[in-house]
Amino acid sequence: MDSAQSSPPTRARGLLVFGVLFGVVIVVAAVVGAAVALGGAGGPSSGGEVPAAKLAVGHCVDDLRESDDLEGLPVLPCEQPHEGEVFAIFELPAGPYPGDAELGKQAQQECLKQFENYAPSSLADDKVELFYLHPSQLSWTSGDRGVTCVATDPTTRRTGSLKG
Repeated sequence: MDSAQSSPPTRARGLLVFGVLFGVVIVVAAVVGAAVALGGAGGPSSGGEVPAAKLAVGHCVDDLRESDDLEGLPVLPCEQPHEGEVFAIFELPAGPYPGDAELGKQAQQECLKQFENYAPSSLADDKVELFYLHPSQLSWTSGDRGVTCVATDPTTRRTGSLKG
């Protein structure tokens, strides 16, 4: 008889624990969902480190450096001071690896042409330099042909977009 009397409180306690845990799960899911929604709503310059292959036109970036093993760049809102702005992304033609010099020449020519369309008002600004990320010989053999063009100003960190 004692066991029959202790059963309802144990069951009620179990339901209470289940209810609290269920509530916590719902709150956590709502917080995670809101964070994802807000992160996605920030547009191309929403923040955080982005892999080089996932950069998009309009991203404003920091931590630019000459490197063969660049895996990603911090992306921030263009309204904040930044080192560069992604203004073009294109693919080089398929074929055998053209060599560093030829690949650089092709990337530079196309980046300049793309910059003329993206930011014609910045063409006369002699402080703006073009920086590009290009495939390494190793990534080329894996099918990587992507070039990402970035406009920089080595004299200062700019705010706002160059687009215009």
